[in-house]
Amino acid sequence: MTSKRFALVLTLLLAALALTGPRPLAQQDDLLAETNRRILAEVADHSEQLQNLEYLSDRIGPRLTGSDALKRANEWTAQRFRDYGLANVHLESWSIAHSWRRGWARARIVAPAEHRLAAEVAGWSPNTPGPVRGPLVYVKAEKKEDLEPYRGKLRGAIVITSEPQPRQRAEERPLQPRPPQPERDFAVLRRLAQEREDFFAQEGVVGLLRDSDKSFGLFNMSSVGRDYQPAKLPTAFLTPESYDLLWRLRKNEQPVTVELEIAGGEFSAGPVEVYNTVADIPGSEKPDEVVILGAHLDSWDLGSGATDNGTGSTVLLEAARVLRKLDLKPKRTLRFVLFSGEEQGLNGSRAYVEAHKEEMARVSAVLVHDSGTGRVETIALQGNPQVYDIVGKIVRPLRQMIGLEELSLRSIGGSDHASFNRAGVPGFFCQQERATYNQTHHSQADTFDKAIREDLLNGAQVLAVFAYNVAQLDELLPRKPAPPQP
Repeated sequence: MTSKRFALVLTLLLAALALTGPRPLAQQDDLLAETNRRILAEVADHSEQLQNLEYLSDRIGPRLTGSDALKRANEWTAQRFRDYGLANVHLESWSIAHSWRRGWARARIVAPAEHRLAAEVAGWSPNTPGPVRGPLVYVKAEKKEDLEPYRGKLRGAIVITSEPQPRQRAEERPLQPRPPQPERDFAVLRRLAQEREDFFAQEGVVGLLRDSDKSFGLFNMSSVGRDYQPAKLPTAFLTPESYDLLWRLRKNEQPVTVELEIAGGEFSAGPVEVYNTVADIPGSEKPDEVVILGAHLDSWDLGSGATDNGTGSTVLLEAARVLRKLDLKPKRTLRFVLFSGEEQGLNGSRAYVEAHKEEMARVSAVLVHDSGTGRVETIALQGNPQVYDIVGKIVRPLRQMIGLEELSLRSIGGSDHASFNRAGVPGFFCQQERATYNQTHHSQADTFDKAIREDLLNGAQVLAVFAYNVAQLDELLPRKPAPPQP
């Protein structure tokens, strides 16, 4: 072949490549867009989410970690995954030191005037040895050293440790949101709580009363035991109205005497097995690489755990149902994990990460849904700018089709994605409209009637599209750079 003829052939070949090269990529984009539309339509037209949430909330009920109800929820969700055709459905066990069953609490002001106080037992609180009565003492301490002035002054006292927060008043309409609060360092807060509890026990405090920090007679439940051990001191939460009354009396600088009785609570004699529910849609090309969708199945036990986090759990079930029903073949494995022990410190997700630590390098991303019934406004990328452009492209169909907002680099703690972030995995969080979440979570008002169907459909659409699109990427999502070593 002459050089002139070779040059002509090469020119024609390059021209042909220029015309045909981009077409496969465009076809891939069109196919992905069509798949995303099918996912959104299946959720909108055939959702089973509300009936699943009603069953979980009303038929199974509150799901305290270590309870029989949580085990029933594990087994029921595993069966739902099987019904939907998922693979590798199983329960992964981990253990807690003691399960705890709630008893009852009674509290009243004895002097200067008698008032009944509305009280509920804090999680993993011990009982009192009958009614205990003592002077009310306010202990203000932001660090361990602040406790020293109280040494020798607390024997026989009943203690409070916080000022009341500003309350929502009946004449304010609509509910006024609080101004943005600085991110709290939960590790520092936990350490101070432990140091304070140790100090109070040594000093002979007979009981603790805590502010529920809500409004309109609602409680706000949390745990006072460490690592599922009984707490050192009997502790009860008061409704805001009762706590405010204590504060007003104490503020007038007159002695206040309080009586507290906690009884009927039970601890298991020893360790108890608890479980995470796990299910897969296996990857067709890279089955050892994984995209995880997560929510926590456990709840507190005053309400039925509907919005914290029955909503997230059933969003997850719905995303799994849709992706399997459409018989999609994601390149990577899609894994659905319903964690337990979240409410006492992200313990189920931490146990999962530890049990699967050799696999963490092959997890492309984790997305968690855990802020109640409100629609997903955007995805919080947890301060990970390396993924911003890639995830932005992934969720573009959600912005165009259901109005997802611009991605956020905000870091939001306090849920199971944080366990993966600590292990270097890109863990993200659904940033949601709050709806009634702040008022009802951890309270007796966390019930099925708070669910907003359209917003729950939105959550399932976001999770399903996100997971499938991440699974189709050519590469794993990039990790954050490792922090510099000292």
